[in-house]
Amino acid sequence: MRVAIFTDSFLPGVGGTEKACLGLADALVRQGHEVVVCCPKYKGKYDDNYSFRVLRTKSIKLTDNDYLALPYISGNFKKELKKFNPEIVHCQSVSPMTAYAIKYAKKHNLPILMTVHTKFKMAFERSIKSKVIVNYLIKNLVKKLNRANGIYTVCYDMINELQSYGYKGKITVIRNGAVFERIPDVDALKPLAQEKYGLTEQDNILSFVGHIVKFKNLEFICNALKIVKDKGYKFKMLFIGHGFDDEYFTKLAEKLGISDNVIFTGQITDKQLLSSLYSVSNLFLFPSFFDNDPLTIVEAALHKVPALTLKGSGSSERITDGVSGYIIENNVEEYANKIIHLIQNKDQAKIAGEQAELLIPKLWEQTACEYLNEYQLLLKGN
Repeated sequence: MRVAIFTDSFLPGVGGTEKACLGLADALVRQGHEVVVCCPKYKGKYDDNYSFRVLRTKSIKLTDNDYLALPYISGNFKKELKKFNPEIVHCQSVSPMTAYAIKYAKKHNLPILMTVHTKFKMAFERSIKSKVIVNYLIKNLVKKLNRANGIYTVCYDMINELQSYGYKGKITVIRNGAVFERIPDVDALKPLAQEKYGLTEQDNILSFVGHIVKFKNLEFICNALKIVKDKGYKFKMLFIGHGFDDEYFTKLAEKLGISDNVIFTGQITDKQLLSSLYSVSNLFLFPSFFDNDPLTIVEAALHKVPALTLKGSGSSERITDGVSGYIIENNVEEYANKIIHLIQNKDQAKIAGEQAELLIPKLWEQTACEYLNEYQLLLKGN
């Protein structure tokens, strides 16, 4: 089968959608299918040496991680896509690449699927102050969803989200797979991060991996850590990543008096170092309501690190509370107290981490098989 995956976010960009596109495309190729990933062209040097082909369109840089794709004026892109002659069109975003993909699929009478990864209303409201414009964008998004043959998302929380936008069609949940493979000896990974950041086995190490931005609820983490410190408990908090709000959180850590306990690593592109940073952690903090099925929780689980999430979030859906991780009410004091409890009872966190490694990860091959089944049904007209 020939599958064209359309996305407005791909490597060398950093984020969950980028990892999801990579994981799905790789898994489809391993199962004997042909894949192209259609995405924007990024500035700077990078290598598109993958098991599948990457077709890039002209684009305009918006931020370090965001590009506006211009497929309509990319002659070579259109030529190569026509040559590939896809049988299925699968969109992983709902921006310009999807608009182009919809027209292409309709013109060539191809089934088109959309996987929605993002809470778009929350994303729009972050940067657009006009409710009229936000509502217009949501209405336009629903129009795109209505033109697809199948709508998919990565967590059950997103079903309510899309329905709140006004979408009334069927929504199927297919969870993402894991980028990291299972790790036979996590302890062997620790020295790299320990030496680079001056960490020891005795430290109570907490971590977060992702964009350093306010909408990830990182202020919640900082406020909880202040309580932990004020109650006399020692810890090291690793904020792994970078984002628009790097400076804001550096200053917030100083204001709260926790800067000596916090390490901002910046963006980590070295997979071995990232793996080492996960491995030294005792607990993964992820109180985000914005994220739906964050692969960082899966990555932490593969390193036997349990996550501490908030009740009612998509981030918590893979976790069985107290077994493979922890789910807390949306309350800073309760969150801080749970951190303290797990600092005092490291064996509990260790056991939960071992269970997380067994219960949470899903192979991309499984995800690919689920999508292949959907592709085949759509090609048969079901």
